[in-house]
Amino acid sequence: MYETVLLFGPPGAGKGTWGSVLKQIPDLFHFSSGDMLRALDLNSQPGEMALASIRKGELVPDEFVVGLWREHMQRLVEFGTFKPQQHTLVLDGIPRTLAQARMADASLNVKLIILLDCPDREVLIQRLFGRALIAYRVDDANEEIIRKRFEVYDRQTVDVLKHYPGTIVQQIDVSQPSPKILRDIGQALVDFLHP
Repeated sequence: MYETVLLFGPPGAGKGTWGSVLKQIPDLFHFSSGDMLRALDLNSQPGEMALASIRKGELVPDEFVVGLWREHMQRLVEFGTFKPQQHTLVLDGIPRTLAQARMADASLNVKLIILLDCPDREVLIQRLFGRALIAYRVDDANEEIIRKRFEVYDRQTVDVLKHYPGTIVQQIDVSQPSPKILRDIGQALVDFLHP
């Protein structure tokens, strides 16, 4: 069972950015399901299926995502890249649904949920447009798809968060300056991982 911090947040909230910051901390190991899916060979059947879902702003099927994640984690353990006895897993993008949360329960000991969000979603839309230009992210270039992704995220996340104790959820406002976001994330890690 992996000691785990879950990173939650709608598209554009900075899960990947802050996950990359956290992976610089020696005892933390960041895993992004989005990176895992984007790394799939687009000419393979799994790659085609994942891309089709992403382009429509929909979630990739639960069994597929959790199965692929388990395979990746097993390889990371076998290669010695992820050491469960030493690292706390910072998991970004899984679980996205209640079904995924239930499937992952046997593998995860969730100590903290960092919920990255901001009161004004228009801020996030502008960030996504910027990311689409820089990173060639097709899923970030269309406002209709972005708004659909927000709807899917909001609808699914309510049930996922209810699956875990409310006391471990720490909401962080990502519209504030970056040093304050970093301070708030750091304080949550101190409070929940090293009380």
